[in-house]
Amino acid sequence: MAKIKVKVKTSRIHGRGLFAEQKIPEGAWIMQYTGQKLSRREGARRDRFYSSIGYSALFDVEDHYIDGILGGNDSVYINHSKKPNLEALIRRGGVWFQALRDIKKGEELTFDYGFDPTEFKPKT
Repeated sequence: MAKIKVKVKTSRIHGRGLFAEQKIPEGAWIMQYTGQKLSRREGARRDRFYSSIGYSALFDVEDHYIDGILGGNDSVYINHSKKPNLEALIRRGGVWFQALRDIKKGEELTFDYGFDPTEFKPKT
Protein backbone atom coordinates (compact mmCIF):
# COMPACT_ATOMS: atom_id res chain seq x y z
CA MET A 1 0.00 0.00 0.00
CA ALA A 2 1.57 3.28 -1.14
CA LYS A 3 1.62 6.12 1.37
CA ILE A 4 -0.94 8.83 0.57
CA LYS A 5 0.55 12.32 0.60
CA VAL A 6 -1.31 14.80 2.81
CA LYS A 7 -0.49 18.18 4.36
CA VAL A 8 -1.76 20.26 7.29
CA LYS A 9 -2.87 23.74 6.16
CA THR A 10 -5.27 26.51 7.13
CA SER A 11 -8.87 25.33 6.80
CA ARG A 12 -12.02 27.20 5.83
CA ILE A 13 -13.94 24.75 8.01
CA HIS A 14 -12.07 25.19 11.30
CA GLY A 15 -8.56 26.33 12.18
CA ARG A 16 -6.27 23.86 10.48
CA GLY A 17 -7.23 20.91 8.33
CA LEU A 18 -5.67 18.00 6.46
CA PHE A 19 -5.47 18.29 2.67
CA ALA A 20 -4.75 15.85 -0.15
CA GLU A 21 -1.38 16.50 -1.80
CA GLN A 22 -2.32 14.12 -4.61
CA LYS A 23 -5.42 12.69 -6.25
CA ILE A 24 -6.84 9.97 -4.00
CA PRO A 25 -8.99 7.22 -5.51
CA GLU A 26 -12.23 6.02 -3.94
CA GLY A 27 -11.56 3.19 -1.50
CA ALA A 28 -7.95 4.19 -0.77
CA TRP A 29 -6.77 3.85 2.81
CA ILE A 30 -5.51 7.26 3.93
CA MET A 31 -3.99 6.72 7.37
CA GLN A 32 -4.54 5.32 10.83
CA TYR A 33 -5.72 7.56 13.66
CA THR A 34 -3.06 7.35 16.34
CA GLY A 35 -2.76 8.56 19.90
CA GLN A 36 -2.70 7.49 23.51
CA LYS A 37 -4.77 4.37 24.23
CA LEU A 38 -7.02 4.95 27.25
CA SER A 39 -9.18 2.81 29.49
CA ARG A 40 -12.93 3.31 29.29
CA ARG A 41 -12.84 5.14 32.63
CA GLU A 42 -10.03 7.55 31.68
CA GLY A 43 -11.56 8.11 28.24
CA ALA A 44 -14.90 9.05 29.81
CA ARG A 45 -13.13 11.46 32.19
CA ARG A 46 -11.26 13.15 29.33
CA ASP A 47 -14.42 13.25 27.24
CA ARG A 48 -16.15 15.27 29.98
CA PHE A 49 -13.21 17.69 30.12
CA TYR A 50 -12.91 18.05 26.33
CA SER A 51 -16.68 18.58 26.07
CA SER A 52 -16.41 21.42 28.58
CA ILE A 53 -13.95 23.27 26.32
CA GLY A 54 -15.68 22.43 23.02
CA TYR A 55 -12.83 20.42 21.52
CA SER A 56 -12.06 16.73 21.45
CA ALA A 57 -9.75 14.36 19.66
CA LEU A 58 -11.10 11.19 21.28
CA PHE A 59 -12.26 8.12 19.42
CA ASP A 60 -14.45 5.62 21.25
CA VAL A 61 -13.12 2.27 20.02
CA GLU A 62 -14.74 -0.94 21.25
CA ASP A 63 -13.23 -1.44 24.74
CA HIS A 64 -11.03 1.67 24.90
CA TYR A 65 -10.56 5.24 23.70
CA ILE A 66 -7.81 6.77 21.56
CA ASP A 67 -6.75 10.33 22.44
CA GLY A 68 -5.20 11.91 19.33
CA ILE A 69 -4.00 14.96 21.26
CA LEU A 70 -1.35 12.86 22.99
CA GLY A 71 0.87 10.89 20.62
CA GLY A 72 -1.39 11.45 17.65
CA ASN A 73 -0.49 12.05 14.02
CA ASP A 74 -1.77 14.48 11.38
CA SER A 75 -5.13 12.67 11.22
CA VAL A 76 -6.16 14.76 14.24
CA TYR A 77 -6.56 17.66 11.75
CA ILE A 78 -9.30 15.93 9.73
CA ASN A 79 -12.31 18.22 10.16
CA HIS A 80 -16.02 17.43 10.44
CA SER A 81 -18.42 17.57 7.50
CA LYS A 82 -21.98 16.40 6.93
CA LYS A 83 -20.81 15.66 3.35
CA PRO A 84 -17.55 13.85 4.11
CA ASN A 85 -15.04 12.42 1.67
CA LEU A 86 -13.67 9.93 4.24
CA GLU A 87 -15.12 7.38 6.58
CA ALA A 88 -13.58 6.26 9.85
CA LEU A 89 -13.53 2.47 10.23
CA ILE A 90 -12.60 0.47 13.30
CA ARG A 91 -10.26 -2.40 12.48
CA ARG A 92 -8.36 -4.57 14.96
CA GLY A 93 -8.77 -2.08 17.80
CA GLY A 94 -7.67 0.91 15.74
CA VAL A 95 -9.29 3.59 13.61
CA TRP A 96 -8.49 3.90 9.90
CA PHE A 97 -9.64 6.47 7.36
CA GLN A 98 -10.79 5.38 3.90
CA ALA A 99 -11.81 7.53 0.91
CA LEU A 100 -15.58 7.43 0.26
CA ARG A 101 -15.09 8.83 -3.25
CA ASP A 102 -12.34 10.16 -5.51
CA ILE A 103 -10.66 13.12 -3.81
CA LYS A 104 -9.02 15.90 -5.81
CA LYS A 105 -5.50 17.15 -5.15
CA GLY A 106 -5.78 20.14 -2.78
CA GLU A 107 -9.18 19.08 -1.35
CA GLU A 108 -9.64 19.11 2.42
CA LEU A 109 -10.16 15.68 4.00
CA THR A 110 -13.29 15.40 6.15
CA PHE A 111 -15.46 12.86 7.91
CA ASP A 112 -18.75 12.98 9.79
CA TYR A 113 -17.98 13.08 13.52
CA GLY A 114 -21.57 12.09 14.23
CA PHE A 115 -22.52 15.31 15.99
CA ASP A 116 -23.65 18.82 15.19
CA PRO A 117 -20.85 21.21 16.17
CA THR A 118 -23.38 24.04 16.45
CA GLU A 119 -24.79 22.26 19.51
CA PHE A 120 -21.76 23.19 21.65
CA LYS A 121 -22.60 25.85 24.19
CA PRO A 122 -19.68 26.93 26.38
CA LYS A 123 -20.31 27.12 30.11
CA THR A 124 -20.70 30.68 31.32
